[in-house]
Amino acid sequence: MREKIEKLVEELSLEELVGQLLCYDIYDKDDPKEVEENLKKVRAGGIFIKSMSPEKIKAYTKMAQKYSKLPVIVSADVESGPGNAVKGTPNLPYQMAWGAADDVDLVEKIGYYTGKICRQSGVHWTFSPVVDLNYNFQSSDVNVRAISDCPDHVIKIASAAIKGMQANKNMVATCKHFPGSGVDERNSHFLTSINSLSKEEWMNTYGKIYKEMIKLGVPAIMAGHTALPAYEKDVDEFYGYPPCVFSKSLMTDLLKGELGFDGCIVSDAMSMIGASAMVDDLKDIAVKFIEAGGDMVLFPEPTDYETILNAVKSGRISIERIKDAVSRVLVLKERAGLFEERKEEPLEDFEKISYYGQKLADKSITVIRNVKNTLPLKLKEHSKILMLTMIEPHFQAKPTGEEFRPMIEEFEKNGHSVTQIITAKHKQVQEIMNDYDAVLLNCRISSEDYHGATMRVGWNNIMVLWRAYVLQHPNLVFTSFGDPYKLYDFPYLKTYINAYSDSPYSQRAVAKFLMGQIKAEGKNPVEFKGYFEREV
Repeated sequence: MREKIEKLVEELSLEELVGQLLCYDIYDKDDPKEVEENLKKVRAGGIFIKSMSPEKIKAYTKMAQKYSKLPVIVSADVESGPGNAVKGTPNLPYQMAWGAADDVDLVEKIGYYTGKICRQSGVHWTFSPVVDLNYNFQSSDVNVRAISDCPDHVIKIASAAIKGMQANKNMVATCKHFPGSGVDERNSHFLTSINSLSKEEWMNTYGKIYKEMIKLGVPAIMAGHTALPAYEKDVDEFYGYPPCVFSKSLMTDLLKGELGFDGCIVSDAMSMIGASAMVDDLKDIAVKFIEAGGDMVLFPEPTDYETILNAVKSGRISIERIKDAVSRVLVLKERAGLFEERKEEPLEDFEKISYYGQKLADKSITVIRNVKNTLPLKLKEHSKILMLTMIEPHFQAKPTGEEFRPMIEEFEKNGHSVTQIITAKHKQVQEIMNDYDAVLLNCRISSEDYHGATMRVGWNNIMVLWRAYVLQHPNLVFTSFGDPYKLYDFPYLKTYINAYSDSPYSQRAVAKFLMGQIKAEGKNPVEFKGYFEREV
């Protein structure tokens, strides 16, 4: 196949070669006519979709295929189940819950059914798993997207996920975000973050992970908007250390050279400020990435096609560099089975992935504190439960009150009644809390909620704890359905649970545990000095 790919590359015109290096983003809300106009300009070798119906995914793939001589690869951020990509399919617990469940067989099965459902829906390529290490507990970029802060545990769980997803060539996987996020507390969506580890520290941690992923045969690695000063040769007087997407030292010398990666390097989204703010001229973004050793540009501007063409014609980028990048993209497509005839399968029912998703959620629930032996709750028949929800807007969307519906329904089907108040005030709680058999303080704040530049709790949510009235209730239970480090904000809590995710599966798992129907078997996948130790 390599010989066939080399022959294909030689047969392509410069215009066709450049198109193969661009992965254009398309959204459900987009105007199809406008999308087609841009695809004509971009000649995309790949497209990226998010939360779209299978019918729409296939329609846009067909549209992109009109302007590409070779098969178009369809990609998505499938970090926690097919629901990330395909509308109407299950959203599973976040990756940190996988780390807490510590069950490679379950993770592999989830990977397999995720890959199968995505392929049936028209998605070939996932930008997952995340293999970052959450070393900084205040990281607003990684948080629950990380499996662990232990390199060996990340290798163990990520390998199982990759094996499952890539079975039967259902999907090709991508490890991200090279050279590694989670050291800096800042968010690379907002700026270029810094991985400040020394060469030795990096090689023993992130480097160890990438070596193992490369040995495993992962076909793609995503270059992030993170700088790694220890390996950097050039420092700009104004911008400082470059993000990986603009660094030849990191992509060519370290990743392709020292680590021996011969697959496809895809950029993180070039719309992110961590890349776009680091150039004087926005026309330079895609060119700088390819020039430094990158192979496929994610979220290109329609003008990037012409800009790259001109860079080759002017001699800024060699034709050899372009052909090398295209070869890597085509090998990726070959590994996804895009050059083979493949029978289209009907979309699978979700019984199996839901079964395994619930098993994983059940195994991930971790009790951190149970000082007064409150857990599990000793609920009587037809108990009254007060649910106080601490929540942040998701992409500026105001809470609807339906965010914890699966948990509410789990209690209700067992005969209990639930009253929910979102961002409650202390006086309001004081007046009613003693009318309830249990008070559940549910916190949904994590990097996946796009809380933004911080994981800290603000005035919007803290008033429920003002004067500490609620702490007097004998059956108060705090559960973090996201950021596992919330004892930093609430060190006085006596009953504390980490669920790592607000997925419907995680919500039902917490409810079942509180009612005594399952045990809490989760292991701490991260450590939090002064509060709890890592257990994996």
